[in-house]
Amino acid sequence: MRYLTGIAVLTVLLLSSVLVSSFADPSDKPDEHHMSPVTGSKELEKLKTLVGTWQGTTVMDGKEMPVSVIYETSSNGSIVVETLFPGTPHEMVSVYYDENGKLGMTHYCAIGNQPHMTLDKSSDTEIDLVFASGTNLDTKKDHFMHDVSFDFKDNNSMVQEWTSFENGKEKEVATFTFTKAQ
Repeated sequence: MRYLTGIAVLTVLLLSSVLVSSFADPSDKPDEHHMSPVTGSKELEKLKTLVGTWQGTTVMDGKEMPVSVIYETSSNGSIVVETLFPGTPHEMVSVYYDENGKLGMTHYCAIGNQPHMTLDKSSDTEIDLVFASGTNLDTKKDHFMHDVSFDFKDNNSMVQEWTSFENGKEKEVATFTFTKAQ
């Protein structure tokens, strides 16, 4: 009986220590999976400063209309996700990332193709990306986004110009003027 009592006491102590450790502050333990956020090219780091919601205007079918865009970082800071026209049938997502130290992006277009663009040029106030390749499109005939430029007016306002091509040549330039809302 004394032997069983000792085992019971040891079992209670063991279970108590397991329960206490499961409620312990996780910051007290070394995190085996801790990773420092990714630092990318100067252009990717500039795009990270856009995180939040932006409101603005663009002209579609000859009429000025309101537009919003949301920027988020993901994948430990290695990408910036841009959602243009969020929550609408025209919603489009662009993912910006570094390729061998140079900014690149893939645009998931509402027309169903995915042009890939790479950095053409940049400065402290401008980033220009141009078509490099794409999926689900024929550059000789399809309508697709060919390039995008960011013109940063200040920390809270910017202008984007998206140029589309069709039948192998420039079709139109859509200008978006944004102010940071949050």
